[in-house]
Amino acid sequence: MTMTVKCFCSAVVQADDEDTLVAQVSHHASSVHDVELTRDDILAMANSSES
Repeated sequence: MTMTVKCFCSAVVQADDEDTLVAQVSHHASSVHDVELTRDDILAMANSSES
C-alpha cells in the first residue's frame, strides 16, 4: 500500500510504509517550512492507496 502526503506547497511525498513516510515528510516540513510535525500529525495527513 502506498501512502501519500500532499503539502500545501505542492510537494508530494509517497512511501510504501509508515516509517519511511514519516521520515520523509518530517524532513520536508522541517527543512522547507521550518515546522516540526509529530508522527500522528503526519499519519493524519496521509492518504493510502493500493499500489
